[in-house]
Amino acid sequence: MDIQDVVKKDLCLGCGICTYDKNVSKMSYNSYRGIYYPKFDRNKEHIIANELCPGKGYEIEKLSSELYCSLNNSLELGRYHSLFAGHSNSKAILQNASSGGLITEFLLYLLRENLVDYVVVTKFEYSINGPKTKTYLTNRKEDILESQGSKYCPVDVSNVIQEIRKIDGRVAYLGTPCQIAGIRNLQKIDKDFDHKIFITIANFCGGFKSYNFIRKIAKRHSINYKNINFFRFRGGGQPGSMLIKDSSNKTFEASYKLYGGYSGFSKIHRCHLCVDATGELADISFGDAWLERYLQDKWPWSVILTRTEFTTKLMNDMTSKKNISMEPISFDDVCLSQRSNITSKKYRQYTRMRFYKRLGYILPKYDGGYKKEKISIKTEILVFSKHRINELLERIGLYKYFRILIGKGY
Repeated sequence: MDIQDVVKKDLCLGCGICTYDKNVSKMSYNSYRGIYYPKFDRNKEHIIANELCPGKGYEIEKLSSELYCSLNNSLELGRYHSLFAGHSNSKAILQNASSGGLITEFLLYLLRENLVDYVVVTKFEYSINGPKTKTYLTNRKEDILESQGSKYCPVDVSNVIQEIRKIDGRVAYLGTPCQIAGIRNLQKIDKDFDHKIFITIANFCGGFKSYNFIRKIAKRHSINYKNINFFRFRGGGQPGSMLIKDSSNKTFEASYKLYGGYSGFSKIHRCHLCVDATGELADISFGDAWLERYLQDKWPWSVILTRTEFTTKLMNDMTSKKNISMEPISFDDVCLSQRSNITSKKYRQYTRMRFYKRLGYILPKYDGGYKKEKISIKTEILVFSKHRINELLERIGLYKYFRILIGKGY
C-alpha cells in the first residue's frame, strides 16, 4: 500500500511523520474531514514515507519482540516488565491533570535528573481557524505544565521531527501508540534518531476524533469557534471535563465522557482499525486507573506499564524521592481498568476487520496484536450502523434534533 492510498482510503492519522521523506513537503489541513494530510508530488516515489507510515499498519509483534524480547507477554498488554498504579504528589500538577498527573511528573523528572535534554509536548494554539495542536521540543517546566491534558484530536508532529533533526541532545518522545510506532519505524532507517530519542512514552489510547467534533460542539453551545482562547478535552482532576472559552467570556463545560455524544462525529476511521491499546512499542505507558478502589480515593490514580528494567527503576526512584506515590497492580486489574478498550481492539478487531473488508474497505496490515477468532458479527454491524447514521445526521444538520427527540439533549 502506497502513502497515496493511505490518504485516499482514509487510513491517514494526520501524524506527519511521513514528512521526514523529502518527497512529502508538508502537512495541510483538510477542513471537510477535520484532519491534517500530507502534501506530496503524485509523480514521485515515496519509498521512505511508505516505510514510516503507521497508518498502513505495522509489525507490532516483531517490533515489540525486538525491543523487549525477554519480558512478560500478553495479547492484552503486549510485552511488559512491571505494572503499577500511582499518582503525582504535587497538588499543582493534579489540579490540571486528566488523571494521576504521572506523565507530567515523569517529564519533569527526566529533565531534572539530566536524563534528557528535551521532551516532546503538545499544547493547543488559537487562531481564527479554531484551536489546533502544536507539538514541539522544550526543556521548560512552564511548557510542560501548559501542555497538560489529553488531546483527543489529530496531532501533527512534522514540526517536531524537523526539530529533532537539528538538535544535539537526548529527547524523551511522548506520543500516542500509533505515533510511537511511526517513531520506531523512523529509528530503524535513521540511526541519528535512534541515538537522539532516549526514551519513548505512550498514553493508553482508544482513538481520537477530528477537529470537526470541537467545531460542532462549540457552535452548538454558542461559542465562537474563531475566537476560542482556551480549550481542553479533559483536565481538572479525574475523570475531568471538557472546557471551552472564547474571547467574549462565553464558556461551555461538560464532564468526560458525557460530551462524546454532543456531536455525531465518531472517532476517525483509522482508529476503529487499531490494535494497540497501551502503546506496545513504548518504553513506558500511562493510562487511567478505571477501578472502583481508585475512583473512590481522594487522589486521582493512573496505571503505569513499564517495558524495561530501566523505566521500572526510574519509577521506583521517583517514588523514593516522594515525587509520586505508587503501588504494584495485578495484570488482571490493569486489564479490568482498560476493559472496554482492550475488548474493542484485541477481542473484537478480527471480526470487525472481516466485516469492513466485506464492505470494500482497505485495511491496515499487522503481524498480530489481536485475537484471531471469529465472534458474533452482530455487534460490529450495530456499531458501524450507529456511527454512520449519527455522522449522516450530523452532516445534514439533524443530529441535535435527534438527540432532543430521544431525550439526551445536545
